[in-house]
Amino acid sequence: MRASWPRGARASTPSSASLPRCTLYRNEKPELTPRVRLAFPAYSCEFSGNETLDEAITRYRTLGLTDLRRGPSPFLKMRYANTRTRGRSTDPGRGLADSDRLLDELRAIEGGAGSFVEFENRHGDVWRVEWRGAYHIAEWNTEDGRPQEIGLADLLDFAVARLRA
Repeated sequence: MRASWPRGARASTPSSASLPRCTLYRNEKPELTPRVRLAFPAYSCEFSGNETLDEAITRYRTLGLTDLRRGPSPFLKMRYANTRTRGRSTDPGRGLADSDRLLDELRAIEGGAGSFVEFENRHGDVWRVEWRGAYHIAEWNTEDGRPQEIGLADLLDFAVARLRA
């Protein structure tokens, strides 16, 4: 079957899902359930290809697949701790999040000495942002990895660009 997107749709690739827990026809036609494939428009930045089954199911549920004109929802894992607001992520590692949450947490660490936000894009690249009287960012995947000062507007633009890469 050939994919055809409505005029104005901007998805970069047709995708499909066949998840073991998929229950689209569980009541009406249970024998179809193992054969059902859900096709939807997607963006390359939305998946890493290394998701666990639980992460793939979570992404599937949060993408808004019925909106064919939706914008991209980039793959993002993050963790954070804010000493000013006392907000923090609860898992020891980085968990799935949406880009609005990342941008909100980056803004919120201003003024919180010792606060940080770590974020990871679909390629597995990781950055850590800390508040040290100003925003400082370090790329964790490089040997150098030294924090460099960055302004808020540049930081937000940088984060969005890295998630959509």
